[in-house]
Amino acid sequence: MSTTLSASTLLAVPMAPLIGAALAGILGTTFGGNVIGRRASHTLTILGVLVAFILSAMTLKSVAMDGARFNETLYTWMVVGGLKMEIGFLVDGLTAMMMVVVTFVSLMVHLYTIGYMEEDAGYNRFFAYISLFTFSMLMLVMSNNLLQLFFGWEAVGLVSYLLIGFWFNKPSAIFANMKAFLVNRVGDFGFILGIGLIVAYTGTLNYTEVFAKAPGLGTLGFPGTDWLLITVICICLFIGAMGKSAQFPLHVWLPDSMEGPTPISALIHAATMVTAGIFLVARMSPLFELSDTALNFSMVIGAI
Repeated sequence: MSTTLSASTLLAVPMAPLIGAALAGILGTTFGGNVIGRRASHTLTILGVLVAFILSAMTLKSVAMDGARFNETLYTWMVVGGLKMEIGFLVDGLTAMMMVVVTFVSLMVHLYTIGYMEEDAGYNRFFAYISLFTFSMLMLVMSNNLLQLFFGWEAVGLVSYLLIGFWFNKPSAIFANMKAFLVNRVGDFGFILGIGLIVAYTGTLNYTEVFAKAPGLGTLGFPGTDWLLITVICICLFIGAMGKSAQFPLHVWLPDSMEGPTPISALIHAATMVTAGIFLVARMSPLFELSDTALNFSMVIGAI
């Protein structure tokens, strides 16, 4: 029998790493007067991510064993005409699995960082960044609407920029993080065009409402061309995934990004940020299924 998950429990998952990041980033750096030391900084951030991991594991168990689901709006930010801009969570099997992957990998990276960054002057700042990255990634995978997805998408890009250029006194690190930032903006331009087309033709940002109107989109043509509208939307969305997941030809930022400290290679390039593009395609599968051209485009890029 399907049960409903608790909104407060789900909210605690992204908020725990965010609180840890805020405390370490403000109180543990020169900005906040170095009120807390290294031990307190890594303890707070690790505790935040540990709480998120435990709650994520409990959520996955409820989803897998009990068929629990959650799809609600928690906060309405703005209403423009009939368009609602909201913050909410959609938790199903895909989301629950990604929550566990993100929090578990992040927890391991946090623990590894204690030893790896031991001699580094920016110790507290680094913990704040990786904890903030975890929050951004969780907001991305848990969102139930395209606005929140885009917020998480851009926040992940911003924090990856800060992490790749963490050693900002090295010219090569500055070059690498700028390159990553700019190449990702190319992909994000396609992504926001896809979101814009969805909003223009459906009048909503909510996943459930968009997917309900998807069959109608599949019958419309893109103005001025012979292309189907759904094909153009899906290709635009996939261009966003190409940038974030370092797919050809937007893969050029990935080798340079190794200029950052080693723990971020595990966090960003191996298990979490580059899987954001895969998550996007999986989440938008009700749209992609309506366009053979977009599926073939994805297949060719993936094969390359």
